Amino acid sequence: MGKLRLIFTILLSTMILTTVAHAAAEVTLYQWLPSGQMAAPFILPVKAGEKPEAAAERYLSNLEKHPDLMELFQGKRPDMRIENLTPLDADRDNRTLLIANLPKDYGMNSQRVNSFKRIFAQAGQVSYILPINANLGLTLAETRSLFDKISINFSMMVAMGGDDVDPAFYKKENLHARNTVPTRDQFEIALIKNYVASEKGFFMGVCRGSQIASVALGYTLLQDVPVQVGPELPHADDWHDIKVKKTTHGILASLLSEGSSTLTVNSLHHQAVKFKAGGPLELAATAADGVTEATEFKNGRGILLQFHPELMDNDLGNKILWRIVQQKAKVAPSSCSKVF
Repeated sequence: MGKLRLIFTILLSTMILTTVAHAAAEVTLYQWLPSGQMAAPFILPVKAGEKPEAAAERYLSNLEKHPDLMELFQGKRPDMRIENLTPLDADRDNRTLLIANLPKDYGMNSQRVNSFKRIFAQAGQVSYILPINANLGLTLAETRSLFDKISINFSMMVAMGGDDVDPAFYKKENLHARNTVPTRDQFEIALIKNYVASEKGFFMGVCRGSQIASVALGYTLLQDVPVQVGPELPHADDWHDIKVKKTTHGILASLLSEGSSTLTVNSLHHQAVKFKAGGPLELAATAADGVTEATEFKNGRGILLQFHPELMDNDLGNKILWRIVQQKAKVAPSSCSKVF
């Protein structure tokens, strides 16, 4: 009996310690919106026992410790007032999280953030911004908690355009990639992997966002389209037609006019995804030179676009984003509907 009691005591103590350690690793999501400084609220992870103001200072001071991240900000700490920090409520259904990757995402006048915010608002969505490397100053366990809380609290995530992905993350030598920031890429890849694997929401990638999500899912990239494909079709700053293909869920194909198989989109890139059959993605559109312009998730929970619907400033760009919100509603149904 004495031995059994000892074993029981040890097991109980282990369970209690595990529970305490798990609770200590939990983070709480706060929204951070300094007056007149940002286009949409930032999402800030706050550690157990940490005040939100201290969490904001932790993030900013840890940002200063990473030279490659500070280079993005030209060596200057972002000028963000530590104010208006409030807990994020439990209503996830109409929330979209935009992943920041450039300093312009930290201001009031970010064209892409404001465009996403405006068009998504027309579809009933509220936009939030996840700051660059939002896990700065967190432990590995706290970072996992951050990723899990994001999956639980946001029914859609958007990886926006930006700089090239470091080729080291798809195991290639850097021959043509520009402005790479490995610290940023590593965080985004881990975040995207977790969100996609959770199957709790819908994922959208645009330009760089399409490329880094594809890398997270096991694909590689063309590092320079003009060099590796040819310069005949301009991709860097132009408009061109894309050939839309049949997919399981037909997200992009549903926008085609009767009898048509093409859409005219903007083009603002020099890299592209190297599509391969057999993975989690389906080829949804190509350019005339064969460059991948869109892929869709086989499970219906995501779409990756090489072009920028948020910057097209026309009906098609709006319709693409509205259609994506419709698809999100199908695969990430309202939390209220699960109650009944």
